[in-house]
Amino acid sequence: MTHTLFLMRHAKAESHRPVSDFDRELAPAGILQARQAGLQLAGRGIQLVLSSSSMRTRQTYEALRLRTPSGDSVPVEFMDALYLGSADAIRQRISEITEDVTSLLVIAHSPGIPSLAAELAWTSAPHEADQISCWFPTSAYSEFSLDTSWANIADYGQGAQLTDVTRPAKDR
Repeated sequence: MTHTLFLMRHAKAESHRPVSDFDRELAPAGILQARQAGLQLAGRGIQLVLSSSSMRTRQTYEALRLRTPSGDSVPVEFMDALYLGSADAIRQRISEITEDVTSLLVIAHSPGIPSLAAELAWTSAPHEADQISCWFPTSAYSEFSLDTSWANIADYGQGAQLTDVTRPAKDR
């Protein structure tokens, strides 16, 4: 069974606020970035979102406004483990997804998201993997086609093929 995986870095957050890093909110530009990404991801068949539990990732998910074919919000699981989680932690959470989900979006942070995207891209697109390692701005996302089960992503992305990398218009 083929699966589609989207790995997204949260949208641009406020840089200075008298709150913890976990509680930082999106900047106005970040809300616009996320809405634009949501327009691009609409109709892509995303069935589930795994998101860090931080405020900026929660707000990114909300601003994406992703909908199911019936018009409901795409279900989301907010996970503390994805807050500043490593590529290995993110990969582990993806490997736990049930096979009835064929299209998954993960919203988290740098360096975990770009590191995992670069690792998964390395076999099919080494040049792009290098680019991802060097430049994966806020609100950027990568798309992968997986010709294997979610569980096999734990084996460093067995069967993953980079389909696309999308960066916000201002950062292109």
